[in-house]
Amino acid sequence: MKTRLTLVVLVLLTFALTACQPQGSPVPQDPLEAVKTIADKQQDVKTQHIDLTLALSLKLDGLTGDAAQSAAMFKNFKGSVNLSGDVDNAKEDFALKGDVDLGPLTTMLTQGADKLTFEAVKVGEKMYTKANVGSSADQWNTTDAPKATTDVTKTNPLNPEMVMSLLKQSSKAEKLADEKIGDADTYHYKVTLDPVTLLNSAADLAKSSGSGGSIDQAQMDQAKALLKDAVVEIEMWAGKSDLLMRQVKVHFNLNMKDIPNQPGATALIDLTVQDTISKINQPVTITAPQ
Repeated sequence: MKTRLTLVVLVLLTFALTACQPQGSPVPQDPLEAVKTIADKQQDVKTQHIDLTLALSLKLDGLTGDAAQSAAMFKNFKGSVNLSGDVDNAKEDFALKGDVDLGPLTTMLTQGADKLTFEAVKVGEKMYTKANVGSSADQWNTTDAPKATTDVTKTNPLNPEMVMSLLKQSSKAEKLADEKIGDADTYHYKVTLDPVTLLNSAADLAKSSGSGGSIDQAQMDQAKALLKDAVVEIEMWAGKSDLLMRQVKVHFNLNMKDIPNQPGATALIDLTVQDTISKINQPVTITAPQ
């Protein structure tokens, strides 16, 4: 009887310990290695629904002369973009709707409307777009949109392999508290990127793709000087069950305290982009507008 009781206790203890173990796909303990694992996993995403928001603020101060007059509207500027829709990664098709708020500029562009609205649909090698402004307002316009070639894909800065190279060479990562995004339990990481290193990588990418001849070294040096104190952070929330991204947030902040040719002038730029992802790998139907 004692032996049976001991066996039952051991079974219950084993069950309890198993239940307490984290479920889902494991990630490396090192945050950078975990980020690499997660990013590589995104190649499994074939379809998705995105809800993206962009917020931009720009504050200029101390400008003089013609620069002050031309930049008056951007002295304390705020703008935003909202975008949502379905994306078929495998086919390179999408159907997206959005709106843009550019503050005082909006009414100038829309001739009185509060927001600039738009739609974009890509099916095969055709792109269909329409907006509520312009001579063809609220009418569909069609343009050619050839699919990306293999060579272009390999040199695309958003290609997972390219992103991983940048993350490994020029970033630091930290593990943040796990969170729930939608109905998914997620791992939460933050990556801090070195903007100067990113600029060098972009220049190398341009050279490797054959467009590096137009890069001016003096302009590169000036851009590096301006970006040396910039902050570029990426937060990512990956599902514990499959490591597929449920949310991504990019934050760029630049505080320039000495604008070229404008001694004493300052510029504060703050940009945040957040993309919440759902319906991953669920069937989507994207058709050309009638």
